[in-house]
Amino acid sequence: MPAKLGYWKIRGLQQPVRLLLEYLGEEYEEHLYGRDDREKWLGDKFNMGLDLPNLPYYIDDKCKLTQSVAIMRYIADKHGMLGSTPEERARISMIEGAAMDLRMGFVRVCYNPKFEEVKGDYLKELPTTLKMWSNFLGDRHYLTGSSVSHVDFMVYEALDCIRYLAPQCLEDFPKLKEFKSRIEDLPKIKAYMESEKFIKWPLNSWIASFGGGDAAPA
Repeated sequence: MPAKLGYWKIRGLQQPVRLLLEYLGEEYEEHLYGRDDREKWLGDKFNMGLDLPNLPYYIDDKCKLTQSVAIMRYIADKHGMLGSTPEERARISMIEGAAMDLRMGFVRVCYNPKFEEVKGDYLKELPTTLKMWSNFLGDRHYLTGSSVSHVDFMVYEALDCIRYLAPQCLEDFPKLKEFKSRIEDLPKIKAYMESEKFIKWPLNSWIASFGGGDAAPA
């Protein structure tokens, strides 16, 4: 039985989950709530048997989960992607946290009502953040070594969203640029991105100051 997912009809927190499932070849069905579906979600929210109701949600034949990182960890764990020692698992948890920091730095700017005023400071600090990630990646193909992990999709998604705001941001960081291309060239990811299922835009909710409109910037 395919897993059931639910989220807004945007990329947002769900996109890394989608990428992970597509990479693993797991079947899933997704309920997408549109711009005008807030009342529908509120009607569904407390009637689905979710312990801590929220979006995104993930339901399979063994558990019902919310919170995107918990969902990704569960899927990754089923496929032996969380490491085999306490040290490896701790390192993956560290990357998860840093990946969320990378995403949230972008998101805070996007949802700020004073977007035009605050984006300059964000863009000024962005190279320092990207340099940290480039140094961390080093000569590895993926963040944890030679094999793909769920954290790769978390960082990939953040980088791909950031480039809408700063199109040239990876030009000085060839290792990150290669990492991004490496993820996109994974056969199942490439096929997914070329399919009708793939959500390219919007990045954020429709209330965002950036990334939430009906069309991507030219």
